[in-house]
Amino acid sequence: LVQEVVPTGQALEKALELAAKVEGQSPTSVRICKALTMSSRERPLNSGMKFERDAFMDLWGSQDQKEGVAAFVEKRKPEWKNG
Repeated sequence: LVQEVVPTGQALEKALELAAKVEGQSPTSVRICKALTMSSRERPLNSGMKFERDAFMDLWGSQDQKEGVAAFVEKRKPEWKNG
């Protein structure tokens, strides 16, 4: 997958920048996004869309989802519980 094209010699710097952003996200959400991305190589589009929708619904209402919304509204860093 391509996130961004950068000039020659700047790939590592950009990759570390993106990794720092991911590091601040819910570990549960990151794990599910990785699973979705990896499974897309083997699933037909219709099956993949259902898998994505089901994963989204599993996350909706989770402890981390509620914490993410609360942290955003309160303008603070979230404290993820992996739940």
